Amino acid sequence: MSPRRIDPDYGPLWSVAAAWVDVNNDGLLDLFIVNYLQWEYSDQPKCLVETVAEYCHPRYYKGQPNQLFINQGDGTFKDVSKEWGIRDHVGKGMGVAMADYDLDGRPDLFVTNDSEYNFLFHNLGNKFEEVAFQANVSLAEDAAFISGMGTDFRDFNNDGYPDIAYVALKSQTFPVYLNTGKGDFVEVTTPSGMRALSLPMSGFGAALYDFDNDGWKDLFVTRGHVTAAWPTGSTFIEPNTVFRNLGASGKWQALTGEAGFTQALGRHRGCALGDFDGDGRIDVVVTSMDRDAELWMNRSPNHNHWLDIALRGVKSNRDGIGARIKVVTKAGVQYNHQTSSVCYASSSLGPVHFGLGGESKAIKVEITWPSGIVQTLENVDADRILKVTEAVPAPPAAKH
Repeated sequence: MSPRRIDPDYGPLWSVAAAWVDVNNDGLLDLFIVNYLQWEYSDQPKCLVETVAEYCHPRYYKGQPNQLFINQGDGTFKDVSKEWGIRDHVGKGMGVAMADYDLDGRPDLFVTNDSEYNFLFHNLGNKFEEVAFQANVSLAEDAAFISGMGTDFRDFNNDGYPDIAYVALKSQTFPVYLNTGKGDFVEVTTPSGMRALSLPMSGFGAALYDFDNDGWKDLFVTRGHVTAAWPTGSTFIEPNTVFRNLGASGKWQALTGEAGFTQALGRHRGCALGDFDGDGRIDVVVTSMDRDAELWMNRSPNHNHWLDIALRGVKSNRDGIGARIKVVTKAGVQYNHQTSSVCYASSSLGPVHFGLGGESKAIKVEITWPSGIVQTLENVDADRILKVTEAVPAPPAAKH
């Protein structure tokens, strides 16, 4: 977290997270920046954990607005936070994730806030409207402020609509929301089992990936408390956890020791994900406040098939960020999208990953590019990286 510049109304802007997103679908990636709270190197309230000086709770500070910079196409960016309605909303931002939650062809943004209401910025094409309250994602199920940290925004129940998961500190739960497909969400933290599983945990990073390639996205969480000082008898270092998605039942299964994570405790924070050894299983790098980075190689003991899709935009932005992908196999349908915004204070950009279970072939792969172009491939063999360049129609021939 570091100050980028001095704002006349808010002082130094302390940035925590960012997202590359083509907000106006012009083929140029824009930059959305999440800012935290108003803090300066000056007299500050003194806060103690027992007798140890520590950072104060966020309630002692005022929040800051986030920022949006539009790519001008000439190597420069323009701050359009006010014009796009971003500056009107002040919070204590910690995480951001991007998805087109209402499938209108425009990317939307979910922002977690620390002990404040969350934000859901709905993209209208030339500005954002903040709709978290109307969409039922502004607060967790107890209607209490929690320390919202990292988040991910992907379809984890395979119905075609991006869902939301984010994490918070001990005794606050890791909220999960299902997209209804009608412009809002329903929280399923308790009925899915996530409430009981996550209450004893503190989380910072969240990432929805299919780690066992069974066709259902699991939730990886980096764990560790915010403070380095903790009341006697308690601990602030924790192992990471992966919550296995149990599929159509809508339930989660917490795997910590079973996944091998108990051998490394720490104040874990960020994470980056990808298939580092090319075996078709998603691996993870995790950062820690007080220990070396950790590289976790996925050794899930199954032989499920997989398909990674590497995009290259032509009319759309080069990385295909915002492209929605539908994969159809005999076992069913899955959806994912290209995004670099995942976990906490981190970024991961690589092929879009799909686990195919026992299916060795995708009947159909359908890509909806940010430009609106829809591209379909059929009978695609599994267990490989499929490279796809956006197929831009040729201009009509000139009439003579």
